[in-house]
Amino acid sequence: MSTTATLFQTAAAVPFGQVFSTAVYLALLGGTLVFFRPLLVGIGRALFLTVRPRRSKAELAAQRALNEALAMTRKNASLDPVDAAEARAMGIRY
Repeated sequence: MSTTATLFQTAAAVPFGQVFSTAVYLALLGGTLVFFRPLLVGIGRALFLTVRPRRSKAELAAQRALNEALAMTRKNASLDPVDAAEARAMGIRY
């Protein structure tokens, strides 16, 4: 049998009413999701913030200062004493 004949037989066996109603339901669901997308995104963000709240500015600043101090320590450990003293002096000025 040819491919075309097989496709026609398969298409004849498909209940078009069920296919049409499924397509209509999917279109309605998609339209509803598109319409309420901002609301759904806001709900998702709110749920995310309840699980993982944002850090305060003070916490972020403290973390940044700690990271910078650790980076400076690692950098100074690899320098000779003269360069390390110069880097510390530059850090004091700023």
